[in-house]
Amino acid sequence: MNFKKIIILFLVAIGMMNQAKAHIGSAGVVQEGKAGNYQIQVYIEPPDVIPGVAKVSVSVDGTDIEEVSLSPIYYWAGDEGSPKEDKALPIAGEPGRFEGKIWLMESGAASVKIVINGKRSKGETLIPIAALATAKRDLPKSLGWILAGLALLLVGIMTTIIGASTSDSLLKPGVAGDKKTNRSRVVGSTVGLAFCGVLLFVGNNWWGSIAKEYRERYMFRPYTASSKVTIENEQRMLHFKIDSNSIERRWTSYVIPDHGKLMHLFLVRQGSLDAFAHLHPARKDTLTFEAPLPDLPAGKYLVYADILRFHGLQYTIADTVDIPAVNTKSEITEKKTGDSDDTYVVTNPINTKVSVTQAAGISICGTPGVKTPLQDGSSIVWDEKPNQTLKAGQVYDLNFSVMSPDGKPAELQTYLGMMGHAAILKEDGSVYIHLHPNGTFSATAQQVMEKRVGEKTNPSPRLNNAKRFRDSVDNVLRQLQAMPEAERDKVLMGGMIHQPNGHHGGSVSFPYVFPSAGNYRIWLQVKRNGKILTGAFDAKVI
Repeated sequence: MNFKKIIILFLVAIGMMNQAKAHIGSAGVVQEGKAGNYQIQVYIEPPDVIPGVAKVSVSVDGTDIEEVSLSPIYYWAGDEGSPKEDKALPIAGEPGRFEGKIWLMESGAASVKIVINGKRSKGETLIPIAALATAKRDLPKSLGWILAGLALLLVGIMTTIIGASTSDSLLKPGVAGDKKTNRSRVVGSTVGLAFCGVLLFVGNNWWGSIAKEYRERYMFRPYTASSKVTIENEQRMLHFKIDSNSIERRWTSYVIPDHGKLMHLFLVRQGSLDAFAHLHPARKDTLTFEAPLPDLPAGKYLVYADILRFHGLQYTIADTVDIPAVNTKSEITEKKTGDSDDTYVVTNPINTKVSVTQAAGISICGTPGVKTPLQDGSSIVWDEKPNQTLKAGQVYDLNFSVMSPDGKPAELQTYLGMMGHAAILKEDGSVYIHLHPNGTFSATAQQVMEKRVGEKTNPSPRLNNAKRFRDSVDNVLRQLQAMPEAERDKVLMGGMIHQPNGHHGGSVSFPYVFPSAGNYRIWLQVKRNGKILTGAFDAKVI
């Protein structure tokens, strides 16, 4: 493995210590929306070992809440095969806020079912989570020494008992032992010590096999990939190939579309974070995805590729890639346009005000509370106080307001079935997340779990033909691509509430918890008048 991959996997490993899902380094799952007639905000901290305890915090509007219950639902078990619900307890002095814990006993795709009972009748929601072991608990040294001392004591007692049973215990009362008795005691104690040694050896091997099985079978190992850029007919092409040794090859056939795309791939120029692209590569074979590159400046880029498996588990595959400069002398450059929803932006480096790249389409990076222009003459404001201190571990609503050139709230269209998309990246690349207004999880994953809850049989028999599954998904993607934009957008919106004609007001919000202190860059993507607009913002978190 080359040095590039070692660095990327190191960063991924840091992030995975907190959370393993379709993002890197983000702490927990946040959901904001409706549960029946209740407006709720939920924050879930899944455990990093399985079995383990997930912490759940639920905030509900109003003071008419009678009870909040929580229960885990596993994809393979369904609703009927999952444990009974536990009650979340109200927090004193914080009306409408409840906290609870649930045990996650099985690895894989899971969800937390939240049921709210109150005067506005019953409301419930299902939040997908990844029940994956991402850490291995080490035995505390103090406890290790205590256990070692107890083991020595037990071995001593055992050898003494066995030695006595072959010598002194055979003597009649009042009869003193002789040399033969002493010899029998030594032999018996030696046999006892050997027996204890065998027990310890067998036990250690057994425990080692259990630990090995945990590491190899249950601990989550991030998928890896190899990325490269080639020049084909004077067009830069990105080739992204999932490493077959990091995933069972056939499982890549069971990838399903998320927001109408098989893969959401983000490119960010490493270090400066001043160039950003959101691409949707086409699948060329089971492991390989390709996309023509937009007019990005040359440099080394961080790569984050999001995919969604059939059972609702999301994955982010991280890599780096060197992008060469465009041959400006050529008359044919950037000939291929790629996916119609691909987009990119070039702005100033993180925490600076001036761009070092001399290119068309330079966008200014904004800060909280400051009106920032967008590419079409409209503007965007991050509705946060200037110089506001953001704290790690706290749930924030990242609110943004988009205004048309005349200063009025802009009429936004849905983009890939959502009011907006956001990507957040920490300066060192150790934190990455692809956000949506409903929260830090995929709406498609939520739909998958909801569908599974409605089924009464195990769905695994359907997965007996990888090629048929892959071909059916490709057929769905072709049908989506052939639809008029408005019709396709309605399909992607699913059951979400939206205004007529797919237009919305000029505000969009993303719930998120910054996992650690540091410098972050936020890219916000919205759609107006058929054009995808990208705004960039810097945030300092303490």
